[in-house]
Amino acid sequence: MRSAADIRRRWLDRVPLMVTRPGMWASSGQAVDWMARGLLADLCFLDERDADQAAVETMLSSYGKLGVAGPFIAMFGKDRSCVAEVASVFAEQFHRLGYLQVERLLDADEWDHLNAGLLQRFDGQDVRRSEVEACYGPPSVVIEKRVLCYARANRPGWLFFDCFEDQGSGEYVPGAGRYEWRRNEDLLVRAVRRPAPDFEAGLVLTLYGKVMRWGPGWWLDQADGLSDEQQAIAAQLRAVRASDPSQSLHARDDDHRR
Repeated sequence: MRSAADIRRRWLDRVPLMVTRPGMWASSGQAVDWMARGLLADLCFLDERDADQAAVETMLSSYGKLGVAGPFIAMFGKDRSCVAEVASVFAEQFHRLGYLQVERLLDADEWDHLNAGLLQRFDGQDVRRSEVEACYGPPSVVIEKRVLCYARANRPGWLFFDCFEDQGSGEYVPGAGRYEWRRNEDLLVRAVRRPAPDFEAGLVLTLYGKVMRWGPGWWLDQADGLSDEQQAIAAQLRAVRASDPSQSLHARDDDHRR
């Protein structure tokens, strides 16, 4: 029979792999949520940390009744993967409770540099993963090679850069009669998540993220950040759309974003 220490060690060994390679453990964000939530609860139970477990559950409840995956699915659709994003939420909690070690912690100056002008650099702009690392240095944790996590020393709150590649049908190969998907290692950033009272308040969508969220015509319904001329054009196009039943009767969000 294994001792409590052996069981604890085995559970702790699971944490780094579960949060950095969640795709090996689950195929959906919801499944990652259930598994990580259960592992964290088991560790807290074994270590008699009921108060810490309750605090984590309170934080997780802010994501809504559909769990941590809920806001990500609502934002980008059920067909978009959010496995790594959900794992990143739990990575922060495992680290906060001392169950996960990270490669780097940002000091106060590094954290201020990371946050200064964040909106101007990322809101509605296209940025690649390599540009993030060139500007801010290596992440504290990388999840599934596409979510960059930056943790600050001695204070709670992480900042995440969610990169993504829309595989689609791939690239057509002339003469071969087939589509072939080629992985791009330098992915585009889809969204930035920063410490905030709620999910939406902390979310910054890049241009790529806005197109994924609302489609190529996202700017028609998003006046923020548009010039006066662009707002006037958008208003005219909305009026045209409203007068045309084939345009005013929108498809479901999931279909519209495809």
